[in-house]
Amino acid sequence: MSEDEEKVKLRRLEPAIQKFIKIVIPTDLERLRKHQINIEKYQRCRIWDKLHEEHINAGRTVQQLRSNIREMEKLCLKVRKDDVGLLKRMIDPVKEEASVATAEFLQLHLESVEELKKQFNDEETLLQPSLTRSMTVGGNVPSLILDHEFTSFYRYCR
Repeated sequence: MSEDEEKVKLRRLEPAIQKFIKIVIPTDLERLRKHQINIEKYQRCRIWDKLHEEHINAGRTVQQLRSNIREMEKLCLKVRKDDVGLLKRMIDPVKEEASVATAEFLQLHLESVEELKKQFNDEETLLQPSLTRSMTVGGNVPSLILDHEFTSFYRYCR
């Protein structure tokens, strides 16, 4: 039995693929957009606890989006070779949109972390202008924590 005989026509899997294209992935993308709006708002208003929570939730949404894309790709592997061209035309736009949205979120997250570092350093300078901390004695611990959180988040999203 050849490999193509085990696969099915696109018509048979089209309802499931359409569900991903028209419902599941757009829902994830809309949720991610809302998280991005909230992240920008909380950063502007300096509501740090909500900002942190929003970053966590947005990261989870990115993970869900990536998982849904993988599930859709698994379905696509079951389609016969002669239907692959049509299938690609169906799924490529939504995959590209998801990729762009994920990249935009990661850029926003990076900018947010940089802004937090900058604001923390500005506040630290205003509060203790005459005190300096040696990097060997303790350094800028919150900066190190932010770097660690971003690295952990980046690994989480990959």
